[in-house]
Amino acid sequence: MNKDKIFLKNLFLGTFLASLSATLGGSTFVFTRLLVENIDPFTLSFLRYGLTGLILFLLSITIFFKKKFDMVDIIPMCLLGLAMISLFPNFMALGLEHTTASRAGLLYATMPLCTIIIAFFFKIEKITLNKSLAVLIAITGVTFCMSERVDNNFNETLKGDFLMMIGVIAASCFTVFSGKYLKKYGNIRVMIFVIFIGSLINFLVTIIWGSTLQTSYTFDQNETIAFFMLVIPGGVLMMFCWGKALQLISPTQAAISLGFNPLSAILLGYFILNEAITFRLGIGFVSIIFAIFLANWEFKKK
Repeated sequence: MNKDKIFLKNLFLGTFLASLSATLGGSTFVFTRLLVENIDPFTLSFLRYGLTGLILFLLSITIFFKKKFDMVDIIPMCLLGLAMISLFPNFMALGLEHTTASRAGLLYATMPLCTIIIAFFFKIEKITLNKSLAVLIAITGVTFCMSERVDNNFNETLKGDFLMMIGVIAASCFTVFSGKYLKKYGNIRVMIFVIFIGSLINFLVTIIWGSTLQTSYTFDQNETIAFFMLVIPGGVLMMFCWGKALQLISPTQAAISLGFNPLSAILLGYFILNEAITFRLGIGFVSIIFAIFLANWEFKKK
């Protein structure tokens, strides 16, 4: 009975934290979309995650130095930093130069299904009939939604969708492979290390392809608020909650909560960016939510 109570407590807390992280994550698409009009994606990613990592480090400096990382884990964790802190945000920001926040949020919600496919290829997780149907339903729903013309330059929108999807695959790799390191070292220590490595890579990318860092000081009041939302709620709090959730529940269980991501992106996109909420967008959202629940149905029966 004691074990059942602990299990249910971890499941409830983990699901709550994952849902909060997903909701905050959805908002970042809107604020990034707002900012990429005036600052290049590479500089934005470097500043956002660099400051996020610095704040997490200062808040947890004693925890970070408690235990050394095993040498055998350094290279895999560096690759996690490349995937989650460099590839994902840079391709997300590049994509949001061309597509809408609502479409980006919807594509990001396919991450649990990408996670299932990646986990299957690396023999971490088996694909069942439920999961196969879930992937098929999600692909059908997203294809139906993405085929909608949102402006006159539809090819540019599809380009943004494609770039966003590359970022989603990178984030999915982090979800699949980060769990054992989060459990071994704790979410804060791993996230600080991953952000540090990713920020170093982002710094190099910014030097090569980004604009001058002076661009960041030309924000008006609304852009300053948007940047604050990216760093604090959409950076520090979001990453802490997601890392903690993956300590308490499995990646597949946490994936159920990702339906909150496109929901917050769609609603905030409507109110802040005046993006339309269309019938096809609604169908795509419903199909992904249904697919996520279908993929996790086996767990719920147990």
